[in-house]
Amino acid sequence: MLYPVHIEPGDATHAYDITVPDFPGCFSAADDWPEIPGKVQEAAEAYYADGAPIPEPSDRLRWVESRQFEGGFWLLVEIALSRGSID
Repeated sequence: MLYPVHIEPGDATHAYDITVPDFPGCFSAADDWPEIPGKVQEAAEAYYADGAPIPEPSDRLRWVESRQFEGGFWLLVEIALSRGSID
């Protein structure tokens, strides 16, 4: 499923900050752009590994206008949600 993901840009000394707002408290960081999808997947798996309900993806427009996510940019990232893949 495609989930909206907020990215705060990194630089030579700071990682990209990653937030998945549909999974409350779900965040990660990546040193390089190609790492972002894998870090999103890892963060989502950690979120629902303890049996937390898996939310449906929200409309990205819900978050775009939120003051909580000013700056940065948005991606839609495919998150595999098969609990069997993490057991």
